[in-house]
Amino acid sequence: MDSEVQIEGKAFAMVDCNNFYASCERVFNPSLIGKPIVILSNNDGCVIARSQEAKDLDIPMGAPEFKYRSYFKKHGVIVRSSNYALYGDMSNRVMDILNQLTNHIEVYSIDEAFAEVSSNVIGDLTEYGHLIKKTIYQWTGLPVSVGIAPSKTLAKIANHVAKQHAECSGVLYFSSPSKSDSFLAEIPVQGIWGIGKGLSVRLNKFNILTALDLKKTISNRKWVRKHLHVTGLRTVLELNGIPCLELGEALETKKGIISSRMFGKPLFDLDSIQQAVATFTSRAAEKLRAQKCVASNIQLTLIGDKYANLKGQYKYSLGTTLKVPTANTPTLTQITKELANQLYLENTKYKKAAVSLTGIVPNTDVQMDLFDPHLYTQQQFDLMECVDQINTKFGRNKAAFASTGLHHKKSHKNTWLMNQNYLSKRYTTRWNELMIAKAK
Repeated sequence: MDSEVQIEGKAFAMVDCNNFYASCERVFNPSLIGKPIVILSNNDGCVIARSQEAKDLDIPMGAPEFKYRSYFKKHGVIVRSSNYALYGDMSNRVMDILNQLTNHIEVYSIDEAFAEVSSNVIGDLTEYGHLIKKTIYQWTGLPVSVGIAPSKTLAKIANHVAKQHAECSGVLYFSSPSKSDSFLAEIPVQGIWGIGKGLSVRLNKFNILTALDLKKTISNRKWVRKHLHVTGLRTVLELNGIPCLELGEALETKKGIISSRMFGKPLFDLDSIQQAVATFTSRAAEKLRAQKCVASNIQLTLIGDKYANLKGQYKYSLGTTLKVPTANTPTLTQITKELANQLYLENTKYKKAAVSLTGIVPNTDVQMDLFDPHLYTQQQFDLMECVDQINTKFGRNKAAFASTGLHHKKSHKNTWLMNQNYLSKRYTTRWNELMIAKAK
């Protein structure tokens, strides 16, 4: 068959913010431009994001802050705690711009989105990509890369290439499969979107080493279906410019949700542990409702200090199953507080807690039981929707349940809150942290 496919009108664009967390910090503090920046995980534990300058210093992802502290100081590395309020708001602004510039978008992650673009808006799709890039930078100050292609898989590769090759100026359009071949020859199969490590090892055994090698297997679809199954065949077709994934199609409902975090300081008292557990449960319930689902299984894990008792157990877990799945925060927090009470041991140092929700199904598939005390009623559903809308509009924990305690540093009972010793201001979501122009 002739695999030379030209885009007629419609194509897919992958828009990815460059070094997103570090770029957000630079928008409101231009003095950081050109300097190495690292962003730390919860409790300032390890590096989870780096600017290009930090990558050039060979600072690895996951580097523990305490081990690299002197290295950071020696090389002038700027350290920041994760400022999720800022990053989330900036992400929303980027997605709003994409919604205005394109026909339809699929938010893939906090800093990535697929968009449907059309040459009916601007005849030249390369020019269209530059318009997207320029507009996002002008309106937010964030640099992005744009890859455009006939399929989502090719668009993902085009975006990666646009970042790696300076001559692309951050935008690359695969107008036809032949234009992409030279780049596909440089991409190892494990670098293809949707190809995992196990599958790449299997492909290597058949001497399929690059994305171009995999693309060429389209000539033997029977072999592809036998060894790679239907999912692999779709990837092969996508590499040939034949779209098989529509926007939103790759997203699946999560089968499990975990809300887990190290405590800011080790905890010994039950009240603080229950507050922390209630907060983690509340966050897990928010994620559950965001995907319009309910859960029937809930498990709590408390983690102690394994070095304090080398011969003993330091992980303690309990779970329960509900007759009727729910996403009601008060119901779930009451359960996890009871589980914490059962797990708690006096004179034990606890360092971390984890709440996991499983048995997840769409909230439209729930079969009600009128006699179950945990019944997820319409009134509860409406209340949870109202709470989520308030927190979405005004910021997290603006509406919170009393069981989660006070969420500010002035409270003497919140020692479980995570450490954020290098936190920048939440410039866009806190009135008292807005930037103020100084009078001349």
